[in-house]
Amino acid sequence: MFADDTEIAENEAQQNEENQKNQLDEALASYAFNGSDFAKIMTSSLKDVADEASKSIVRVTGVANNTDWFNDSFENNGASGVLVADNGAALFILVPSSAVKNAKNIRVTFNDESMAEAEMCLTDNITKLCVITVKLSSIQESTKETIKTADFANTNFTNLTATPVIAIGSPTGIQRSVSIGLITSDKSPLYLADSNYKIITTDMPGSSDSTGALIDLNGKLLGIIDMNYNSDENKKNRKGLENHISAIAITELRNLIEDLSNKTQRAYFGIYGKNIPAAIRDEMNMPQGAFVTSTEETSPARKALIQSGDIITKLDDNDIISFDAFVKKLADYSPDDIISVTVMRQSNKGYTEIKTQVTLESATHD
Repeated sequence: MFADDTEIAENEAQQNEENQKNQLDEALASYAFNGSDFAKIMTSSLKDVADEASKSIVRVTGVANNTDWFNDSFENNGASGVLVADNGAALFILVPSSAVKNAKNIRVTFNDESMAEAEMCLTDNITKLCVITVKLSSIQESTKETIKTADFANTNFTNLTATPVIAIGSPTGIQRSVSIGLITSDKSPLYLADSNYKIITTDMPGSSDSTGALIDLNGKLLGIIDMNYNSDENKKNRKGLENHISAIAITELRNLIEDLSNKTQRAYFGIYGKNIPAAIRDEMNMPQGAFVTSTEETSPARKALIQSGDIITKLDDNDIISFDAFVKKLADYSPDDIISVTVMRQSNKGYTEIKTQVTLESATHD
């Protein structure tokens, strides 16, 4: 049986492909990659990612009324803000409120060095973050082509520990600086009232002036850099990492960003808490609910005589099965709402049900 021309051509093509593969394997095996080659590949790739993601980074500066001897207005050091939304009429920027504290005017500088005036939406008293807005009509068309809103990652369903990341904005305290490193932890709770925010820690050195964003190697936003939580209660779990860059994970910040952008006032209750693992709850015969670890002084919770060790089981008629559930339900309320709170308090005879009323206050201001 004789092979036809087509079969012969296919065999020759397959043989040529195998020969080329063997030659490529031999060439790669004979070449010794060194640190310089790796650095070139990584530097080029990571720089492109950082440059693209930096289109969503701006510089926010607060300008005061007072002037110096040269009649120039006082400006604070400013901070890097992140473009988080564009509704077609305005841009919304998330930034540490320290950048605009006591400012008469707010100035935003884009990556092409053009500037625009911004207005305050709302400031969150708990995270000390705020959202400011810039009208698109005040931005030049050429500038619009160089900016974009940040692409949010989902930090809830991924183990990010040991993941390579890039810090952009002002991670070293200097505008337009860039740092590269690894995530050292990503599920540590942030010790803040009425919240279940998570902190992402890294091995990248920072400074007290570090601001900006933490992104993955696809350029997606993982967190907002904030060095305020490398101290006090939050410092206990990160000994030795006090001067390393940390960020608030973006997933838990989504609802806050939406509320601040829409100027929706958020309710303040004033407790710190945690979820009770089922195994511990069963072993110690504890009720299901939000475990209160402490209350803030002069807070609505403290005024209602709620105390550490209490377990909140209901807000009005809504069952509360965990601290996360408490945080989620609290978001449905507004400042000045008066709510009925059911707590279980431990006594010599076990847990006793106590009902109290809490008048909520505001966790935000403009």
